[in-house]
Amino acid sequence: MRHSKGISRRVFLTQAGSAMAGLMLYDVISPLSRLFATQGNRIAVVQGRTIAKETVARMAAEAFNAMGGIGSFIRSGMNVVIKPNIGWNAGPSRAHNTNPDLVEAVAGLCVQRGARVKVFDRPCAPERMAYRNSGIQAAARNAGATVEFMGERYRTVRVPNGLNLQTLPVYEDILEADFVINMPIAKHHSLARLTMAMKNLMGVIGGDRGIYHGQMDKNIVDFVKAIPTHLTILDATRILINHGPASGTPADVRTPKTLVIGTNPVTVDAYGATLFGLRPGQLRYLVLASQAGMGEINLGRMSILRRTV
Repeated sequence: MRHSKGISRRVFLTQAGSAMAGLMLYDVISPLSRLFATQGNRIAVVQGRTIAKETVARMAAEAFNAMGGIGSFIRSGMNVVIKPNIGWNAGPSRAHNTNPDLVEAVAGLCVQRGARVKVFDRPCAPERMAYRNSGIQAAARNAGATVEFMGERYRTVRVPNGLNLQTLPVYEDILEADFVINMPIAKHHSLARLTMAMKNLMGVIGGDRGIYHGQMDKNIVDFVKAIPTHLTILDATRILINHGPASGTPADVRTPKTLVIGTNPVTVDAYGATLFGLRPGQLRYLVLASQAGMGEINLGRMSILRRTV
């Protein structure tokens, strides 16, 4: 069993029984409270002077530096998964998907450390069009990462203390990775109000994802309970402030030129809400996560490291 930074994120296999119709049921080994307590409430907020490719690359490097350096996270020989938002058939200027320049920069830093990097998502649009037209396919390959089209390899994962869900079908490569970087874009969402790190995990869930639209706030919390990640890098170089997740006009796009990095997705999302002029407590899923002890959403209790490049 592999461990990363002293935190066990691997899952163990148990026989599921006849009711699971041959599927395997997985449990998170580390108690949830221990996992999130270990991750803490420290984030770094990096502001760029532009969103040019070179600046975004410097922002990514500075984000890691602020958190102790990329060597604190990535080691040679690791299998690293980067999970951006590649949900939609749209170019970067529309702020529907993660900025491909950010994907290239972070993947490149991991490859330089000697890691094997995979990049994937389960788009709502036709996947090959979304991968290509988002710019993320080319960006990941430029960095030396492998771009993977997700197949049907899902494992059933138990949701510990689920608010609405007991199990979730989770993509196998997430469960087998040594290190997972959740890299969402921050944008408006018609149902969740905002989609950031927590909701981005929906992209590694199988089956009919429409069933999760009911009780969405509770389900978003359950996604995080079932799918531990090691690092979140929130892309707010561009944000979509209205008509998300996949519509809008250029007037709906803002350019905060910002990255938010942290090890706790709840805390990262709490700060991300402020980029839209919202208080974290205005997002129901953040309130529910806070009540469950999953992360700090009070900005006054966070350790916020600010950098400008």
